[in-house]
Amino acid sequence: MKERVVEVKSRGGLGKNASRRLRGEGQIPAIVYGARKEPVPIVVDPKKILEIIHSESGVNTIFQLSLAEKETRRHVMIKEYQVDPVKGSLIHADFVRIQMDEVIEVDVPVQVTGEAAGVKLDGGILEHVTRQVRVSCLPGDIPEHITIEVTPLKIGDALRVSDLPKSDRYRILTETDQTLVVVSPPAKEEIAVPAAEAAPAAPAEPEVIKKGKAAEEEAAGEAEDAEASKKKEAKKPEPKK
Repeated sequence: MKERVVEVKSRGGLGKNASRRLRGEGQIPAIVYGARKEPVPIVVDPKKILEIIHSESGVNTIFQLSLAEKETRRHVMIKEYQVDPVKGSLIHADFVRIQMDEVIEVDVPVQVTGEAAGVKLDGGILEHVTRQVRVSCLPGDIPEHITIEVTPLKIGDALRVSDLPKSDRYRILTETDQTLVVVSPPAKEEIAVPAAEAAPAAPAEPEVIKKGKAAEEEAAGEAEDAEASKKKEAKKPEPKK
């Protein structure tokens, strides 16, 4: 594969105003440092850097910066970059010099392959706990990603860093017991409770109270009938002697 080469220029003016003018011209300010040498401010085309960031190897891509006016090239990696929070455009980048014969440390993505049995057969959920691991290697041996097979996993099973495939090209630095993926049970569905069942029924009035009221009403009725009978008897004429 042909190595990427990005043309850059030396940056004379520093400060916010100079950087703002560069961005207005379609360029961005950047800086190159590392390898025990002085930092060098440069100007670079943001489109070229975005191509690298969005490539398969991303920020782990090793490429060359070519300083045209000095006819020099240098292997570098993207160390950091800044994006405008509103526009989403690239506004600054930092590059670090790379010695191709010196071991470096980088973060590498972990990719899964296959479909876990616990997901396919039992409706479980494959959860990604750790998506990248730290490795040490020569710049030319940086893997784009490390793949791990998840097909045999059942519900409750997990894979850890120790389960990653070994390689002579790199050494994994992340703790071996750190979890990468786990198959969790399916989420429980909440059963909707009908409104009639959800709302508690009003407490029934005790039967003894109902009977008490009925007895009172019956007694009151009998008293009224007795009073009426007395009045009726009082109005009857007395028999003649």
